[in-house]
Amino acid sequence: MNNKNIILKSVQFIESNLKNDISVLDMANSIYYSLYHFIRLFQSVTGFSPKTYLQQRRLTESIKDLKNPDRKIIEIAYDYQFNSHEAFTRSFKKQFGISPSQIRNGISLASLPAVNPITEEYMYQSEKTKNTPPELIELPQIILTGIAFFIADDSKIMDLSIEWNQLMQEVQNIKSRLIPERFYQVQYWSENQELGGLYFFIGAEISDINEVPPQFVIKIIPKSKYLRFIHKGLANKVGYTYKYIYNQFLPETEYKLTKSFNFEFYGEKCLGPYNPESESEIYIPVE
Repeated sequence: MNNKNIILKSVQFIESNLKNDISVLDMANSIYYSLYHFIRLFQSVTGFSPKTYLQQRRLTESIKDLKNPDRKIIEIAYDYQFNSHEAFTRSFKKQFGISPSQIRNGISLASLPAVNPITEEYMYQSEKTKNTPPELIELPQIILTGIAFFIADDSKIMDLSIEWNQLMQEVQNIKSRLIPERFYQVQYWSENQELGGLYFFIGAEISDINEVPPQFVIKIIPKSKYLRFIHKGLANKVGYTYKYIYNQFLPETEYKLTKSFNFEFYGEKCLGPYNPESESEIYIPVE
């Protein structure tokens, strides 16, 4: 059994005991490892310490219970092995930036940094991202034109093939597009949490806004500092890279998010959404 399979077995143990009082030693014993070697192996394979993963999974699962108005927050806190309302609220706010009570006020869950169960696919994508450290760069203003839309259904966010096909059928009408073409996808959040989804924009970089066809909108990416990450592989797996960025990398750094958007750039190394050798760039605005 290889290291990834060993860790997946320990993840199964954790997932089946989210509401039970277990320790990191119990996790190690479940796969017959010493405590020291288990912690090192789990951290190196998943990017989480076992204790952090357990707590973040408990907090993520607690969201489902918090949506039930008949459940008291203190009861939910005890269910997930927090010894007080205060300890639960403090940990919840640290992970999600909001209090447990706000979940009951109709706040959107789409942008919360939830931690889903670790899978083999997640570990594979995270490992590729970790092997290519991000670069802090400053970009000038970028002018784009293309299609803007809103997606309320989280499951649809993973597949924007219809929208991209629509753009590609009309891209030749954008006379001022740069050649070779430089394509972007921008996702951004509204302050209105009740919307429950994300705004998207897909388009091409242009040199002149005066000849943009009426069916397209213009977007400007401001001059700013960005962390540039490389996503390697299929386009529909980019969600795993984002989870690594927001759930593992950024929490361990001093970087602060400065704007309510991020974007992807598709250049010469982008070989198409279904090519496993393809590379795209993800830009996160920080300071």
